[in-house]
Parts: sequence; structure tokens; C-alpha cells
Amino acid sequence: MTGPGRIDRPRVIELRGVVLRGARPRGAGLLDLTVTRGELVTLTGPVGSGKSALLHVIGLVDRPTAGRYLLNGLDTTKLGDRDRAAWRGRQIGLQFQRPQLLPQRSALDNTALPLRYVGLPRRQRRAAALAALDRVGLADEAQVVIAHLSAAERRLVAIARALAPGPSLLLFDDPTASLHPATAARIISLLLAVHRGGATVLIATDDQLAAAHSSQRVTLARDATWPAHDAEFSAPR
Repeated sequence: MTGPGRIDRPRVIELRGVVLRGARPRGAGLLDLTVTRGELVTLTGPVGSGKSALLHVIGLVDRPTAGRYLLNGLDTTKLGDRDRAAWRGRQIGLQFQRPQLLPQRSALDNTALPLRYVGLPRRQRRAAALAALDRVGLADEAQVVIAHLSAAERRLVAIARALAPGPSLLLFDDPTASLHPATAARIISLLLAVHRGGATVLIATDDQLAAAHSSQRVTLARDATWPAHDAEFSAPR
């Protein structure tokens, strides 16, 4: 179940026998997944299937209850919390399903927040954050306090925040939920452009455009376990 060319690429993500928090481990239902550098992977499945939980494990936000997760060859199960945070800050951009934003700070401040952890000077942080907001169409709202933005705009700020540091691994949890169809199409097109720029991208989405351009399409079952043979793979583009 390996698409042409994938076998020759460096492995970014390797899950081996992983059990997600709250899942019922079954012999055939343990999570096994390999994602190579530069792939675009779409995750689908009903509510409660574990898409968010899986992205949180891959994003080093949560730990699996069992199994191993290797990130660029490093066994993350052996990392302490401080090292996990450092790896997450350097390599991973994550947009949560529910935006984790500071309500009394501006869109610009929220977008620039992860840039504090990569050692950029203040002027460069501001420039990178403004560029990310511009990419999602919110440059004019950069100084607006989050509490005054709509739910859709807050989601766009969360996406901009994930993009701002320019990480090599990007994880998006239902990025087009609650967005107008035209805005949703623009966001998916943006994520596809980010992928074409060389990033490894995982998106939990039912969007057909994203699925059509994906190198792997993975379907999770409702009980948050995933038999490996249920995964669908298509050739990389």
C-alpha cells in the first residue's frame, strides 16, 4: 500500500502500534502509519473516530497510551515535556479544531505567538505574522482584538498562526469548518500551495479538492481504532 516514489523519501512520521487516548485497543485496530517527507495526507471519519486525537499525538500535544511514535527518526515516547515542546516549536504547525486563541489580544499578537519560541527578533516576528495573516485574507484585521472577530475569522487566525513559523510539518484539524464555501476553497488552495512548497501536510477534512491532491487518504473508524488495511492510498501528485 505504498504509492510510487514514497519508498525513497525520508520518513517524517512513523506510528507503530499506537493506541489513542480513550480508544479500545484491538489486535487489528492498532494505529500504524508512515508519512514521508513532502506528502499530503487527508484524514476522514465520523465524529468520535479519533481524527483530532491522532493529530494531537502527531503534533506532540498528547502522548499515545501505547505504541511508538517516531518523528524524523526520533522516538518521541522517550522525550520529556520540555523537549517535546521544543520539537513542536521548531518543526510543527498545528491548527486546532477549536482555536486556542488569547481573546483579549489582537490577531497579530496571536499569530506571532509561536514565533517567540524560534528566536526571531520582534520586527521579524511582526513581519512573519503579518505575512501569514495576509495569506489567509486577514491583513486588514491584524490589530483587531480576537474577541471582536467572528468565529470564521478566528479560525483563519488559527490557520495563520500555524503557518507563520514556516514549519516543515503542518497539521490542520477541519480547517474549513464554519467557513463560507468561497473562503473554504481559498483556504484549501492555500494549504495545497504550502504543500507544493515542500511541507509535509496532514489535514482532517472531507474536502474533495484536498482529497484529490493527497498522497494518502486515511479513514478512521468511529471507535478511534484504525485497522491498517482500511487506509486508502493514492499516488502522490
